[in-house]
Amino acid sequence: MTTAEKGIYTKSEILSQPESWKTTLDQLQQELDGKLPNIKNYDHVIFTGCGSTYYLSIWASRLLQKELGISSQSIPASELWYDCQNWTAPFKNILLVTVSRSGETTETLYAIDEFQKTHRGDVVAITCYPESKLAKKVQLTILATAGKEKSIAQTRSFTNMMLAVLTLIKGEVPTGMSKQLGESARLFLEEYAEKAKAIGRDPNNADYFFLGNGPLFGLANEAMLKMKEMSLSYSEAFHFLEFRHGPMSMIKTQSVIIGMISSWANEFEVAVLKDMKKLGGKIIILGVKDFSEAADVFFQLPDQLPQVWLYPLYLPLLQLIAFECSLSKGLNPDKPENLTAVVEL
Repeated sequence: MTTAEKGIYTKSEILSQPESWKTTLDQLQQELDGKLPNIKNYDHVIFTGCGSTYYLSIWASRLLQKELGISSQSIPASELWYDCQNWTAPFKNILLVTVSRSGETTETLYAIDEFQKTHRGDVVAITCYPESKLAKKVQLTILATAGKEKSIAQTRSFTNMMLAVLTLIKGEVPTGMSKQLGESARLFLEEYAEKAKAIGRDPNNADYFFLGNGPLFGLANEAMLKMKEMSLSYSEAFHFLEFRHGPMSMIKTQSVIIGMISSWANEFEVAVLKDMKKLGGKIIILGVKDFSEAADVFFQLPDQLPQVWLYPLYLPLLQLIAFECSLSKGLNPDKPENLTAVVEL
């Protein structure tokens, strides 16, 4: 296989996200009118998944609690399978939101079985595949079929399922959002794709640290996982201020620290990044406000979108960095080492 042939599916799926988001939001708007449960009717919401979708669940649970003030948590599907009674016992009326790209992941399917035995609430499934076992197992499935992928590492599927979660939390897709988000994302990628490519191709970059607070901590974990899966690079995810409590001891001149800046704690977050720059690390920042003075590379997110709909935009450039890093090492991003698209036990 030539270098040009490696990663053709992954690259296409990363770059096609703006258009796929438009398709997903249009479909969600058309298909879910009047069908979504009222989340406020539940005393607790659990988001679950495996691997990437567990990290999506971390983002989703924190976002729900931040947006609506509803008690929520993220639990790996395996934990619900093994110990469901422990996690559900304190609550009387739970909404379980299961997220799975394929809808065939064994742990997720078993987790639903165990949850339904408790008779403590309802189940909603989010997947890209309408004919999957998951979709057939529950009463309501929220589909993101435009996120279907041929590659193993989740990229397009992840962000499209994020849109499904956003629609569930917000209760609707705002009028005009599909066009606005799609166009903003297209321009954003066009502006910064070459910078992302250069970061991933730089042979002086060896270790990657992804920092995020609140819901962005879940996305920091997902970016970390993409770097590991695609490029086999050392990568970790941390909360911003937690990074000072030990992990910063690993910083060296080959370290890349990527800060996913929030709208509510950016003063504290940028201060951490400035400290890491003094230690010799290369600083990459994604944020709405202009923090270019603190960064070696700054990706400025569009400011015309509501914060809650900006979350998917944090990921495509980081996916692209991992993709380019993989190619620079002679690897094939379409076929990560030792991995399959679905884990079936």
